[in-house]
Amino acid sequence: MARIDRRRLDDTTHSLAFDVPVRFDDIDVQGHVNNAAAVVILQETRADFNLALGLSRLRGELRVMVAALSVEYAAEMHHPGLITVHTGVLAIGRSALTLGQVARQNGRSALYAQAVLVFADETGSAAIPSAARAAYARYQIAAP
Repeated sequence: MARIDRRRLDDTTHSLAFDVPVRFDDIDVQGHVNNAAAVVILQETRADFNLALGLSRLRGELRVMVAALSVEYAAEMHHPGLITVHTGVLAIGRSALTLGQVARQNGRSALYAQAVLVFADETGSAAIPSAARAAYARYQIAAP
């Protein structure tokens, strides 16, 4: 598996940021945010990203599913505190797109992630609607 382009994700110019409070339950026996909890934080902010773009209207017409997820852990995150997750678009295809995310705590990048989202209807993969494509395009992160 190819490594995530961290430099590209560190450019947050074309991303939306969401703050997530660290819950005590997110901490493992080593005293930092557990890897599984980190994936949930990324999932929550992907949902926030889609809601912020107004894409909740697609429910009923299409489903959006995670087809692939890659996460690189760069630093520990701790309780208490906030984690700020920046989410933007790395690529847009016919029926799928790739979101890039970087999570930071206290200004330090701690997680890098890429998620491939696939649009589908009852028959299988479906083209991304033009309104959704335009909304995602506004947050496309350019390659360095």
